[in-house]
Amino acid sequence: MTTTRAGHVVGGRYRLVAELGSGGFGRVWQARDETLDVEVAIKELRLLPGTSQAEQAERLARATREARNAARLRTYENIVAIHDVVVEDGLPWIVMELIDGCSLNEHIKTHGPLPVERAANVAVALLEAIGVAHREGVVHRDIKPANVMLAKNGKVLLTDFGTAVHSTDTTLTATGMFVGSPEYMAPERLRGTDGLPASDLFSLGATLYQAVEGVSPFHRDTQTATLTAVLLEEAPAPQQAGQLTPLVTRLLDKDPDKRPTVAEALTMAGEQPATHVHPQRDTKILTTPEPPKWQRKGVAVMIAIIVALGVVGLMNLGVAWDYLEDYLEPGDPAEVAMLVAIIVDALFTGVLCAGIARFIPPSAGQTVAVVVGVAAFLFGGGATASAFDGVAEILRSTMLRDDGESAATISLTVITIIVLIAAGWAWESRQSRRPHHAT
Repeated sequence: MTTTRAGHVVGGRYRLVAELGSGGFGRVWQARDETLDVEVAIKELRLLPGTSQAEQAERLARATREARNAARLRTYENIVAIHDVVVEDGLPWIVMELIDGCSLNEHIKTHGPLPVERAANVAVALLEAIGVAHREGVVHRDIKPANVMLAKNGKVLLTDFGTAVHSTDTTLTATGMFVGSPEYMAPERLRGTDGLPASDLFSLGATLYQAVEGVSPFHRDTQTATLTAVLLEEAPAPQQAGQLTPLVTRLLDKDPDKRPTVAEALTMAGEQPATHVHPQRDTKILTTPEPPKWQRKGVAVMIAIIVALGVVGLMNLGVAWDYLEDYLEPGDPAEVAMLVAIIVDALFTGVLCAGIARFIPPSAGQTVAVVVGVAAFLFGGGATASAFDGVAEILRSTMLRDDGESAATISLTVITIIVLIAAGWAWESRQSRRPHHAT
């Protein structure tokens, strides 16, 4: 094989920039298409020294088949597009879409298992990709976390159709050679039955299991032990799969006839299967990227401040009540009206402030939202009571003490204004919860 390095131009057009990764069948480079002036990924086939002519021919045929099968699917969502195939020094180079992101395998190693909600989005994206491939007569045969790309813009894409077979393909695999990764391989394939669409669904089940649990269900220390586990052992019951548990369990059924179809699996994942032509590329974002670290810290700081303000509000309530007890005379109707006004206004203001809990991210949990709501309520009520205490002082310093009618009138006016504000807030909140339909 010709040794390549950054700066080398493949096919007189694609300049290699940096190596992105390598595997048993070759290396993947970031490259620059100097004709179109765009970034692409380009896969270099690797022929190991000492391999026989038959093995070299098989690898070349597999690369050609990968390009052909993937090119059939290039216009569909959630599948990495193949742009070109260049032959240089007798070796094919596969030019494909460059994904700004990382593989699911790399994400799990760096960040740990996916949250269930995000794993469900990944499941839907992969099921749609698998469904499209199967309708085109292509069985992937090597679905695993390393072949699932998580783009930074939220897309989930299936890549590496190097082991895929089309219904019209001839078998390229030499006797005794595994095509695919044994720990994700369906048991019927190990028994010699190949090319079944249901086998891709078993591999998807193993991939989703690892996505939520962080470990491969059938990985063992030796290949023999791994093969035995796939053939004879049941996967450990998922502990973190949540709503995906029934789907993962059924996908990993040893009997291919008992696994769900793609349409059934989509329903189990919470997605209604499409009955129309699959949408074209760049029409759908399947997941929402995690918020940046600074934003998560900002939410935590905001929650801490609100809780602290709630404590201050509670103290204000106590201080205000002490002062009001000195001023108010329960026997005087005007004074009673003043007390009722203060209590009602404090309650309304507290409820308005508690509405800030609606903006707490769902990931923070229901308990945090309740604490924030209570703290905001106490702060609003305490601040209002303290403000009325100040108003009472002003009234008593500028009006006759027995001019209770004026004080009650002012208080009731304030109550009316707050009621109107509360009604407007409630109406806006109700409207915002109504579903909106795109035109």
